[in-house]
Amino acid sequence: MADKKQSLNMYRIISSTYDLMDKVFFGEGDSNPRNVLSDMIADEKCRVLDLCCGTAANGLSVAVNRPQAAVIGVDRSKPMLRKARQKAADLHLDNIKLLCRDASATGLPDGSFDYITIGLVLHECDPAVCEAILTEAYRLLKKNGRLIVLDWDRPLSLGEKLIFSPLYVTESIGTPKYFKDYYDSDKEAFFAEYGFEAEENISCKYTFVMKLKKGPVKKAKDPYLARTHMLDYDHYMIRKLINERGWSRLPEFERIKAIYDYVRDEILFGYNVDDNIQASEVLKDGYGQCNTKGTLFMALLRAVGIPCRIHGFTIRKELQEGAMTGFVYRHAPENIFHSWVEVLCEGHWYELEAFIIDSKYLKNLQRKYRECKGDFCGFGVCVTDLQHPVTEFNRNNTYIQSEGINRDFGIYESPDQLLAEHHQEMGAIQKTAFRCLGRHLMNLNVSKLRG
Repeated sequence: MADKKQSLNMYRIISSTYDLMDKVFFGEGDSNPRNVLSDMIADEKCRVLDLCCGTAANGLSVAVNRPQAAVIGVDRSKPMLRKARQKAADLHLDNIKLLCRDASATGLPDGSFDYITIGLVLHECDPAVCEAILTEAYRLLKKNGRLIVLDWDRPLSLGEKLIFSPLYVTESIGTPKYFKDYYDSDKEAFFAEYGFEAEENISCKYTFVMKLKKGPVKKAKDPYLARTHMLDYDHYMIRKLINERGWSRLPEFERIKAIYDYVRDEILFGYNVDDNIQASEVLKDGYGQCNTKGTLFMALLRAVGIPCRIHGFTIRKELQEGAMTGFVYRHAPENIFHSWVEVLCEGHWYELEAFIIDSKYLKNLQRKYRECKGDFCGFGVCVTDLQHPVTEFNRNNTYIQSEGINRDFGIYESPDQLLAEHHQEMGAIQKTAFRCLGRHLMNLNVSKLRG
């Protein structure tokens, strides 16, 4: 979301045409998500708060369908509220009250509402604003109250995707990071971070409507468990993988080992477009190197409650010779940015690096250099014993590139934090050449060795 002044200006401009969006995307009848939301309010006599109400489409729907309910709408845009008041007057409603207030600081009493609705809001909020709004909602709900959220969902059919694409592009340009994060998130996991437990989730065309109850506040306070932009562990693909593998149900050590083995062997060694891609993007690629596989490893660990951190370094470029060849190697930086992941298991921190190289690639490298019985440096590996490197995790440190380290940046809470201070030093031309050509040649060399 833009800053407060820009946001208010935007809603002032679109207030007169805002309701056209309902006509384009929602239609009429039972499939209209506004009606689905209203139907989730089972009590005839109740107090309902429509947070960030805009033109009060949700609040008015509830007021019409539940005439004995007391509805309050809160928004900070006066033009949107004027439109809402005009609509309420046209409908001759006297059970809805509209207030000009900030949704993150309403000034309303604690525990004063049976239901709170939030419609088409959170997708455009940065994490700090999301947290403020949902914290206020948690405060205002009664103990047995319910939060009902209506927001955009991923269209399934090609036709729906084409109709939705202009809105998707507009939102992606306006809020490029947090819109995509929220849009692709597993919503049950997302709202659990703020203390809400999903009870019901109904998919409508282009949208979902989810009813949630207040639960214990689950948002991680431990920085080594926190979600970040790069560690997007509430992404639907990551949650689906975790559920399919059943990792959450395993004891602590087995949980870590299963994820370690998965990242090492099922996410193949290879070179992504950049070090700063999200965990979900590494999962989609199906391959990665030290930094990117580490990002996915950390996201999976934190998603199942395992604290972890990242340790940054540089390594000598000789370590990449073989994977890098010819002019790519000659023009590569002398020092290559590197990291490993440190994991807290049974009260002890372990340094885990060997998940970088998948077992098939390593076995073929060992076969190629079967005469080497000691030190080896090349093809993405730097160890003191090529034939017997420590790559299996069994409550021990594992290493595969550590012998090539020549600079230590220290420990950081997340890859986002590390990359904000340190990154691969390359000029613009070098970076473009790597993205467009160099990494593809390197991946070809890696694939040839893997066979």
